[in-house]
Amino acid sequence: MAEASEGEDCSAQASIASHSTALHRQLSPFGVWLLTLSCLSPVFSVYGVGGDVLVHAGTGTVVLFVMGLGAALLWGFVYAELGSAFPYAGGDYVGVGRTLGGWAGAATLALWLATTGPVIAFECQIAATYAGELAHGITPAILTFGMLAAATLVALLGVRTSAVVTGIFLFVELIAVITLIACGFWHPVRGPEILLAAPRALSGGVMVPVALGILMSALVNTAYGTVGGNQAIYFGEELRDPHRKMGRVIIAAALTGGFATALPVIAVTIGARDLPAVLASPAPFATFVSQAIGPWAAQALSTGVILAIFNAIIASIMLGARLLFSVARDGLLPAAANRLISSVAFASGVPRAATLVTAVFSALCCLLASHVLLAFMSGLIVYGWGLVCLAVLVGRRKGLTGGPGLWRAPLHPLAPLLGLLMAVGFAVANLADATAGRPSLIILGMVIAAATIWYHLVLKKRGWQPRTSDIAQASLPPDSLHKECQ
Repeated sequence: MAEASEGEDCSAQASIASHSTALHRQLSPFGVWLLTLSCLSPVFSVYGVGGDVLVHAGTGTVVLFVMGLGAALLWGFVYAELGSAFPYAGGDYVGVGRTLGGWAGAATLALWLATTGPVIAFECQIAATYAGELAHGITPAILTFGMLAAATLVALLGVRTSAVVTGIFLFVELIAVITLIACGFWHPVRGPEILLAAPRALSGGVMVPVALGILMSALVNTAYGTVGGNQAIYFGEELRDPHRKMGRVIIAAALTGGFATALPVIAVTIGARDLPAVLASPAPFATFVSQAIGPWAAQALSTGVILAIFNAIIASIMLGARLLFSVARDGLLPAAANRLISSVAFASGVPRAATLVTAVFSALCCLLASHVLLAFMSGLIVYGWGLVCLAVLVGRRKGLTGGPGLWRAPLHPLAPLLGLLMAVGFAVANLADATAGRPSLIILGMVIAAATIWYHLVLKKRGWQPRTSDIAQASLPPDSLHKECQ
């Protein structure tokens, strides 16, 4: 009878273990770094933001991206302190909510929920645009949804398998980055004096001085392109020993992403033999590579851009799924939806339902035009970054961040205070942009207002706070359970 009872217990455990509500701690710091850098996609930043800054700022691009590296370091310091203290799948909203209060957690959560789908959809549309140049005859819609479907399939694999796949794509991406750097610095045409010389850009076929207003706008775009690393927090519940390791992972990702974006753009500015031709081109980096190596290399790099963006889509879906998983685990959805979306496939450690819901939401967003998606995205860095900087300031004062065993930002409170100034600069730049920036500030401001009202009318009465201390540790893999039953 005892043996039968034990067998029944094991059978019940195995049945329950097919799905769990705890993510598996099976990622090394290197694995999280791979996923984070894949989400940052340096090549996408180079070809997108870098190309725009290069065309408008001309030779001033070098100074702007040196300053962008400073912004990337600042960003890394602030997020490393918050992420080390609160390394949870909910990302920003857990740390912000625990330090500033439930209203701030609800506001940050609403911001990220409102922008996750548009970000993934925008990446799919951009990837489809590049792929369309190689796959003639296939409509953009098919390419867009095909990219999303393929990326979703990879995101549904085991988290370690997904990290390996994104790592392979990232390796190809970094080859493209290194190629641009090597071509630019191998035979530089311009020296260090470019840092001190008055910036000049192409206008009317001749190189002319760049206006201060254009440089300021380009500086904001440069910061957009170089900052990052905070995405690592969303994989915190899958990282081993996260409180001790998360801060270093974020700093490593922030610096790698910053340099992998800044150095290629600087190298092209310094090494372009015919800079006016590069600046006049609708694809400046492809033109530069054609000059330096040949047209075949430019075509190969364009293929690398497609792979890089596809890689970013995979990582973004994984990130969004973990955010939605955390929302369901916090009990913010209807009961049946909470049970489904907070479930984790025990064998793979993947929140499959959350991944599929994220993909469906992103597919609906793919039906929107790119300029509409930008209106949802542009203001995120203003509100989200500002709340995170406030959270680090208040968290250090309350003893919630920077404590023993946690990562501490040096020269505190310099980093969060400079970060708040940076957020103000972003806000000014967005207000000046009537096409995307200003509408985004208005739309996301309304999202924050609605979330704050929701908190005070509903969540506060429940005593809601983002969950932290009661989150379970890693589940055992199925083979471990089998051995225990034996």
